[in-house]
Amino acid sequence: MVRRIHEAYAGLSDGERLIADAILDSPAELAVLSGSELAGLAQVSNATVSRFFRRLGYASFDAARQDARRMRATGSPLYTGASQKQGADPLSVVAAQEIALIDATLSRLNPIAVKEIGAAIAEAPRIRTLGYRNSHFLAQYITAQLAQMRPGVAPLLLPGQTRSEGIAALEEGNLAIVIGLRRRPSGFMKTIEAISARGARIVLIADQTIREAPAFATWTLDCVVDTPQFADSYAGAMSVLRLLIVEANRALSERGQKHLERVEELREQLDELE
Repeated sequence: MVRRIHEAYAGLSDGERLIADAILDSPAELAVLSGSELAGLAQVSNATVSRFFRRLGYASFDAARQDARRMRATGSPLYTGASQKQGADPLSVVAAQEIALIDATLSRLNPIAVKEIGAAIAEAPRIRTLGYRNSHFLAQYITAQLAQMRPGVAPLLLPGQTRSEGIAALEEGNLAIVIGLRRRPSGFMKTIEAISARGARIVLIADQTIREAPAFATWTLDCVVDTPQFADSYAGAMSVLRLLIVEANRALSERGQKHLERVEELREQLDELE
């Protein structure tokens, strides 16, 4: 839609340019506004709004709004977020949203699945983690935490490696923890299929936009990431990861404690921490 607006901009009337400017200033608003509300925002008539979207190639305003809602559902930063009300305390707004996301995410979890994943983390001979784009730092987090409790934990893809090289090292009984929150790269599904074909069990941590990949995962944990503000929130996903870490620590029991003691002893010898 944004591309269509830019392509048509030079030929728009003054009133249509007001609509174009209002949308380009905040594309996310189009997903939630009515035609009359957009007309009021741009200070034009409803007829001008209808004419504007027909000029862009849409059958109606509703068709354009559905387009914006589809983009919002994919997590496009252009179509997420909404204008904050004047006078609203941003700290209170964000705090309330993060609490709601954590609650919504944790309430979706199956306690039996969480316990099974904890046991799988304790038992797997080798654990590999994977996450692309914003999911990458979440994968790094769980890698670092699990590596303190047991050996054999590492990223699936090392710097400079291709996917094939990393996946080929997996064997039957290994565990792959894959973070796949929305805005996944185009090859994500093929990666999941290839990991599954190696006989590795998969823990897939994703959001509601995931399709097909759960069919290849042993467990799929659903995280809520959408907020009314700009950018997705990963507070719920972080809570899920921490819960898995706590459960894994419980499952590893004394074995995990002994490994952590060895790590801490080496830290002191190498003087790694303040």
